[in-house]
Amino acid sequence: MALSKEKKSSAPMPQRRPVYVWQFPVRMFHWINAAAVTVLFLTGLYIGNPVFITAGEAFQQFLMGSVRYWHGIAAFIFTANLLFRLYWFWAGNAYAKIRFWQKAFWQDLKSTVRYYLFMRGEHQGHLGHNALAQLSYLLFIWIGSFFMIITGFAMRIGTNPDGISGKLFSWVIPAFHNENLVRMSHHLVAWGYVVFLLIHLYLVFRQDLLDDDATTSSMINGYKYELPSTVGVEEVRTPEYAALQKGD
Repeated sequence: MALSKEKKSSAPMPQRRPVYVWQFPVRMFHWINAAAVTVLFLTGLYIGNPVFITAGEAFQQFLMGSVRYWHGIAAFIFTANLLFRLYWFWAGNAYAKIRFWQKAFWQDLKSTVRYYLFMRGEHQGHLGHNALAQLSYLLFIWIGSFFMIITGFAMRIGTNPDGISGKLFSWVIPAFHNENLVRMSHHLVAWGYVVFLLIHLYLVFRQDLLDDDATTSSMINGYKYELPSTVGVEEVRTPEYAALQKGD
């Protein structure tokens, strides 16, 4: 009996298979969004508090104008990228979707929060995003981003009130009663992205270190390694995946 137990414990663990989780459009959105948010935040800091004062007339330096120009370029890229991701929510694979309306989502959210707070040692593995990650993306990447787009373009109306921004977002400032409140809200949510980034990095690195499932590198090559709790989960088969299975 003891011998059988010893043989059972010494049996080799089955090799974990790589699973193609993040399609290229999802990874492209992730890195474009990260770059755009970085430019928007840094230029926004200067617009809100221009710490660099240049000598001479403003028209000779045009530092603030240049910063506002790149802030606007990044804003248009940020908006187009978000609209594309909204389309890919429908066109992408199962891992590109958020199903917060399902009961299982909220059950998984409770379990995941307890796991990340070290209140439980085990958790249900996920090849894609767990419920906590999906909820944070819903709040910051979707709701927060659309709020930033609406308030940001509303503050640009003054430069061209008869333009597209004026026609689409002229209702925003009256809804807030004054532009100063719009600006303050815009800056406040921008700092929320900093909090989101810190939490996001903590969760990503913690997941990768504890589960060793290639969470970090998966946003580069698209592949994660299945865990015992994710074996049998529907996978997205690709030629690259087939080549890995053959050992090519």
